Amino acid sequence: MMEKPTDPAAAAPEQPSRVGKRSIGGHFEPKVAQAIRVLAAQKDTTVQVILAQALNDFFEKNGVERLADEKPLPRGAAARKK
Repeated sequence: MMEKPTDPAAAAPEQPSRVGKRSIGGHFEPKVAQAIRVLAAQKDTTVQVILAQALNDFFEKNGVERLADEKPLPRGAAARKK
């Protein structure tokens, strides 16, 4: 009898900075993703922060309060220490 392969996502512990959060996304041309990464590097921030700012601007434009947290999330070892 063959063993079922283990799902790596199920085995990995959840990042503390992601607890209680949901992922949202879309499919765009590669040049869009590249532009966001370049802007994040130029501004010494993360893609997460750039997207939070864009969402908040969209919310505000449409009469909704700014809901997305614009603080950068801890990354790498700093995220695992918490």
